[in-house]
Amino acid sequence: MNLETLKELLDLPNRTKLYEKILTQFKKFSKLDNLDYLEFETSEGKVPIIIISKELDPNKVKFVKVFVGAQHNEYNGLFGILEFLNMIETSKISINEIILNFQILIFAPLMNPYGFLYPKKENKSGYFLKNGTNLNRYWQRTFIPEYNKEEIHLNQSEIAEHTRIIKNLLEKFWEKEDISIYILDFHETSLFKRFSIDLIEKLNKNSITYKFSHWLEEAIVYNIIKLYKIPHFRKPLFYKYKPNTNHTHINLTTKQLDMVYERLKEYIANNNKKLSFYFCYSNRSKKYCMELAQKVYGKLKELLWETYFPAFNHQYQDHGCLVNMNEATKRKNVYSMELESEKHFFNIFEEIEKSKKDINYFEEKLKKVNTSIILVIESIKEMIKLY
Repeated sequence: MNLETLKELLDLPNRTKLYEKILTQFKKFSKLDNLDYLEFETSEGKVPIIIISKELDPNKVKFVKVFVGAQHNEYNGLFGILEFLNMIETSKISINEIILNFQILIFAPLMNPYGFLYPKKENKSGYFLKNGTNLNRYWQRTFIPEYNKEEIHLNQSEIAEHTRIIKNLLEKFWEKEDISIYILDFHETSLFKRFSIDLIEKLNKNSITYKFSHWLEEAIVYNIIKLYKIPHFRKPLFYKYKPNTNHTHINLTTKQLDMVYERLKEYIANNNKKLSFYFCYSNRSKKYCMELAQKVYGKLKELLWETYFPAFNHQYQDHGCLVNMNEATKRKNVYSMELESEKHFFNIFEEIEKSKKDINYFEEKLKKVNTSIILVIESIKEMIKLY
């Protein structure tokens, strides 16, 4: 991303102009060999789709790989995919290396046009669809009509047009179960940084009485234990006093936890200028996702937060998201996963104010945003090669 695009993102009254500019950029790639640009009109705006393939005959295809971006107010996938295609156009990536006779690549870089076009305080800076629901809660019901475990208000809503686009594109391949379908969903999260700050502020104070209210808090601490080889013997490491409580405690001595706390402070100081990230997998996609995550992390270690766990299990919640869609379907050979990296525009209105007051804002923001774009590009490249 360049400075001009970042400024355009923060210029909310002219978001429509930026949106049209982005669509035009995607359209130009249709001039490339073996690349098709499709545009789907929805009641909330146009959804662009890019397909790269030499062969579309389901009888000849073995693998379909789908890359999804911008379901919410997160643009790592959108601009990562855009830059990936730019690199093909300018021959920085060889088209012959990524086009295979037996593989189809489908890119859906801007899944929530309404959120992109109309970021407001009421919709969390563009996080939600026009009806106020979360697009990433419709996937299981889209692909598995009998699925009924989603949130009540979503079961009462018609399935989102956006998810149906992907289902329709995959339909003729979905019917042939010997075709393997891999889906990588690009997301951003503010939780990693927020929980790291919470742990620094409260863990030492509360010590062994600290309440872990989210799996990612546990993961941050467990990552420290593994990276710094802090000995621990009690099992399980995290436990509940009562089965029905909504939090856990850590099964360490005060001395051990003090050691964890000191290492956590050191860890955050060493990694704060790098990009936080993690991949997520379901039980079915675990092996593939863990291999993908290790390959990507191995190539970008200098840019990313140090981690013992580049991928985590996403089975903690069953709410209709894309990662767990492959668990709900009976179809064989479906593998869905997610890449989370640092959130850049959690509150777009606060970002606008920061850009006016902080002389270093644009330089620092561009560095982080462009690192997340590099992470997306590397993930695409590695996933294309991985079967």
